[in-house]
Amino acid sequence: MQQKDKRRLSVRSSLAAGVIGIIILLSAQQGVAAGSCQADVVFLMDNTGSMGSMISSTRNNAATILNAISGDDERFEGIDVQYGLATYWGDPLEYKGGSSSSYHCPFATEYSGQINNIELESGVTYYLDMIDTWGDGWNNSLWNLSLGSSTVVVKGADFNWGRYKSGGTFSIVTAGTYTVTINPWSYWWPHWSSEVRWRFCPVDGGTGSGATGFPEIARKAFKVNQVITETKSDVISSMSEWSTCSSPGGCGGDWPEANYFALHQLATEGEITDGKCPDAYTGTCTDLGYKTEDQIGWRENSGKVIVWFGDARSHCSTVDADEAIDALLAKNIVVAAINTKSADYGIDTASSCNGSSSSTGQATIITDATKGTLTNNVSGSEKTVNAILDAVSKGIAQVGSGAAVTFSTSSLKEDTQLFQTLLDSKDWSGDLVAYNLNDDGSINSMPNWSAATELDATAPEDRTIITSVGGDGVPFQWDSLNADQKADLQTSPIGKTETEAIGQARLRYLRGSRTDESPSGLGFRTRGSTLGDIWHSRAIFVGKPNRSWPDSGAGFPEDGDKYSTFVTSKSGRTPVVYVGANDGLLHGFNATNGKEVIAYAPGNLYSNSISTGYHRLTDPTFNHENLYVDGTPTVSDAFIKTTSGSTEDWHTILIGSQGRGGRGLFALDVTSPNTSTFSEANAADLVLWEFTNSDDAHLGYTYSRPIIVLMNNGRWAAITGNGLEDTATDGSGGQAQLFIIYLDGGIDGTWTEGTDYLRIPTGSGSTSNRNGLFSPAVVDLDNNGTGDRVYAGDVDGNLWAFDISQSSDSAWAVAHDTDPLLTAQSNQPIIVAPTVIQHPTVTHGSSPNLMILFGTGRFLSEADKTLVDTQSFYAVWDNGTGNLDRSNLVSQSFVLNDDSGGRVTDTNLEISYSSFSGRQYGWYIDLPASGERVVSEALVYGGIVYFNTIIPDKSVCASGGTGWEMSVKAQNGGSSDDAVFDFNDDSEVLKTRDGGDEYTIVVTDGEDYSVGYAGRKFDPDKGMPAGPSIIGDKRFTPGTATETGEEIVDTVLSDNEVNTTGRLSWDQLFPD
Repeated sequence: MQQKDKRRLSVRSSLAAGVIGIIILLSAQQGVAAGSCQADVVFLMDNTGSMGSMISSTRNNAATILNAISGDDERFEGIDVQYGLATYWGDPLEYKGGSSSSYHCPFATEYSGQINNIELESGVTYYLDMIDTWGDGWNNSLWNLSLGSSTVVVKGADFNWGRYKSGGTFSIVTAGTYTVTINPWSYWWPHWSSEVRWRFCPVDGGTGSGATGFPEIARKAFKVNQVITETKSDVISSMSEWSTCSSPGGCGGDWPEANYFALHQLATEGEITDGKCPDAYTGTCTDLGYKTEDQIGWRENSGKVIVWFGDARSHCSTVDADEAIDALLAKNIVVAAINTKSADYGIDTASSCNGSSSSTGQATIITDATKGTLTNNVSGSEKTVNAILDAVSKGIAQVGSGAAVTFSTSSLKEDTQLFQTLLDSKDWSGDLVAYNLNDDGSINSMPNWSAATELDATAPEDRTIITSVGGDGVPFQWDSLNADQKADLQTSPIGKTETEAIGQARLRYLRGSRTDESPSGLGFRTRGSTLGDIWHSRAIFVGKPNRSWPDSGAGFPEDGDKYSTFVTSKSGRTPVVYVGANDGLLHGFNATNGKEVIAYAPGNLYSNSISTGYHRLTDPTFNHENLYVDGTPTVSDAFIKTTSGSTEDWHTILIGSQGRGGRGLFALDVTSPNTSTFSEANAADLVLWEFTNSDDAHLGYTYSRPIIVLMNNGRWAAITGNGLEDTATDGSGGQAQLFIIYLDGGIDGTWTEGTDYLRIPTGSGSTSNRNGLFSPAVVDLDNNGTGDRVYAGDVDGNLWAFDISQSSDSAWAVAHDTDPLLTAQSNQPIIVAPTVIQHPTVTHGSSPNLMILFGTGRFLSEADKTLVDTQSFYAVWDNGTGNLDRSNLVSQSFVLNDDSGGRVTDTNLEISYSSFSGRQYGWYIDLPASGERVVSEALVYGGIVYFNTIIPDKSVCASGGTGWEMSVKAQNGGSSDDAVFDFNDDSEVLKTRDGGDEYTIVVTDGEDYSVGYAGRKFDPDKGMPAGPSIIGDKRFTPGTATETGEEIVDTVLSDNEVNTTGRLSWDQLFPD
């Protein structure tokens, strides 16, 4: 929350709130050195009769496409890529009938006549293959198996009966010699007995022996044209095999094709299908256990992308979506689908094989599950080429670190520590490192401690790790978990259920045991450290209570419960640094020595799905597509009950978010970090609640960082945006929404909307075009300590204001008559929390008279690195007028924009804030570099707004980039009148024309004058700059290439521009 007369400050320096979308991370776990990028790209083309135009466009432009992916296009610079080629036609079911002389079981013994004896094995599923050369069908026939007095009757309805071929599966429990009797219409049997022939063969290669997989049929549905190769000429030559109705599949037998089957065969290298359909499927199951044995030759260490072309939906009674997805995820394959038809048609037609209707297109299901892309309405050479290149560029990616720093104190003083988070993409290990700041604000070269080092030296049984079962805290021990959680830990990398002993071994691994890491023991993933990578979570220091809560008034307790008493009682508590990691845990480390004091495994992250859950962390092919606790926690003191039967008291509450790791939040009581309280035996008291998408489907991935606030109805709450990809299907599903979650709302284990939490929908977004609200800024307008107004942006570029000033929560709503305060330009998402200050020049403006500052742009997925839409930095005046757009603001311009020479903006830009006619409501700066954007919060000091921009490398193999450190006047976005930072890096700020820190404006008809620089290009060797942090008279900016404290860029600031009294720790909301 922000007080009206205080400047909003921030040290958050994550590059983005999180990552969603397509990611293939080429880590050392896959044998690839850091910084390299290796990928296999396979083109899968439908060759049935209606694909002529797409085939021609792709073949005619093959050289252009392959050369671009091999490096001619800057997005693919540095890539080690090889290519493969495959074709599909109709589904196998389309080729198993029609001929009176071919069998699905070509090598099995053939039988004829009405009665025969046959040996069958126990525990085997067989396929009955029957041919009727007369061709009248067997819909009403009975087929009997008898073993002694036991008879198995198979009716025609159980099989796929046709005019010429019939067949189906049956299972045998008891081995023996069975008598087989065929009973067609008895009147005709004497005439037809010579026309019926049949055979048996096993279906499942995993049971019995001799499963054939019917390759002669399967190869009419799918074919590998070219195994993966680096020779582009071989790929181009093999494309000559692509043509409509080509051999061996021809034109297919009906409209649906073998899409799912082809994806399965590519992923499994031509292995056998599972021979069954989903349990809920009510139609005829046509999966006989097919295999082509055609191998594409995926390289073990590569990122894998299938570019799939088609125009018709898939049959799903042979291979359904789930079987295809399991095969793709087992190999970490990303699917980029190119549909020649419109959305919801062609390969994206909605069709379900689980017995229920489906509203989601088939291609959407596949691409969503594999973090791929779907491009619709693709036709013509240019559009085809662009779609292919875009799809491949989004399917291959490698990402770097979102390094961040925080401080142990709010101002530079003795023993001030800086905390830096790190990740190592070679093995997805992480670290939290503490450095002392020297008296001059520089960073000491020797770290005080390394959390990874300390954790690796800690025995697994000595760690305190807790988790949640149904919202209740329990020890992270096998006997404390429920059946679903144990099922997660017993899930193998290919989705099979393993023994309880292996499940317990996975739990020991997650607790830090290295015994079963490859090549030893069970061959689990080898880690560089027990501590997993810390990517988008910033470290949060929590020492003695230091909020500026009053001792009375506005709902704050008095007398013995006053806040100052609590502050005194906890003044000596152990300082702890909290941070989320992608090892599945929120960690708390002793800030003095780096030893772990607590860890928490969120309950909503358990899953026995092949591609999610804690078991994925043990998979040797783990490639960081899965994130876990990837959000920055929020910590604050609040006067609440923590159990249903307790009384209100002061507690220090941590709210954890998960970024792209999950759709959930959790609350922990971290008031007393001593060994007796922080124990597994005390788990029930430490865990307050979890609030997840299962409680309210309008909650998406929790990119938004919550703010803890005392509301005007006297209840404490966490305020947050709903994030991205909610799953709600009601009238407000897909809308950007503000959540107000009462801290005491979930302590009884249930969540009831209206009493335990509130939602305020904005009306922007829908189930077909989902929007999402990001991190809020909360403002206290009347200085009584309660929140009155909230500002937050959404992914569609709207800046919203919410009025929460009333004492009744039913009156809390979107401000400005339900309109946004401002709508930015198209394709300008607002994903960072706004910075809110009083208007810098208007002192008596209409309420609330605030200036809201924020940048636009997104870097939520590696697919975003190629975005080139112009982004902006905005300053918008809220004086009660809403529904503004860029026409209500003034455009700032660059006097100088040079990579080496710096940036200068118009310091004298006039803005008509006071006009009654033609009033202007702020300013904006359009960022001039291609791909430049703002993904971190701004700081305001002494009338100057400090913000950083990033410019990601466009290459899909690059993890770097660069950006700019910017500093402009909050009043108009212009360069400062005097130098405010050390532009030339000589450790001092000289406010003179020739001092090197100011730029001289040459005036033709007047006197030249000097101004401060508005921006300095960030050293490309440091990577992309994270958000700025300021302490003392220095600005600290880590970059994505930052590995040690010495590499963090620190810049001297002008003394008179720096207010060092502002709080510079976890949320920047109050002064000390």
